[in-house]
Amino acid sequence: MGHSMIEELLQDVMATAYGEWTPENGCTGTEIAAAEDRLGIGLPDALRAYYAVAGLHAEMMGADGHQHTLRMSAPERLVVEGGWLIFCGENQWPAQWSTHPDDDDRPDPRVHGRTGPGEKWFSESRSLSAFLINVACRQAVMSLPYQATCRLRKGQLETVESLLGYVGSREACRGGDWLSFLDRPTRTLASYSFITSTVRVGATAPDALASFQERSGLRLKAAEGRGPAARP
Repeated sequence: MGHSMIEELLQDVMATAYGEWTPENGCTGTEIAAAEDRLGIGLPDALRAYYAVAGLHAEMMGADGHQHTLRMSAPERLVVEGGWLIFCGENQWPAQWSTHPDDDDRPDPRVHGRTGPGEKWFSESRSLSAFLINVACRQAVMSLPYQATCRLRKGQLETVESLLGYVGSREACRGGDWLSFLDRPTRTLASYSFITSTVRVGATAPDALASFQERSGLRLKAAEGRGPAARP
């Protein structure tokens, strides 16, 4: 996926969740280049795109330490350990994600994960762009004031697809453990986990969440959020 396309999709997620996106939310080219000079490698295009769009946005970077979000490393905190570029970790848990050294010069490398420092790396996502799009949506959903979750049965994912639509397309966010959805008019986003077969839906207004439940027929359960709990 092209650098500009990744940026557009990330901006779409942020505009849906926060009402707008501005260049002040992202790192400058100088800041990103400084990280590359310090590390002695060129960052993958997909990671550069994430920093350019959201590198200074607290919620999108997971800077507040909420246990259900991921912690993106700021450019100045990126590290290369044993040849692996570690760019993301789980807040309050030791899991980490990286790109393989052989893929560092590719624009969209495969992502590898591990359960904690010193553990063996395993293949996590077929592309960094898909991984980061799903990270962005997950971070945004977790920052919204009204949230609910639902364990999906066979065929129910199609209902979410028809009501919200993918971030960009299914192809754009396919290839890992999550799928991402949004609806700009109602400012509703959702993150689906293949591991738990659970979708988490977030909205900026309670009416939007209630409307989604009514139209989908899903039995949503109120989830802990950053503001008032959803009351579907």
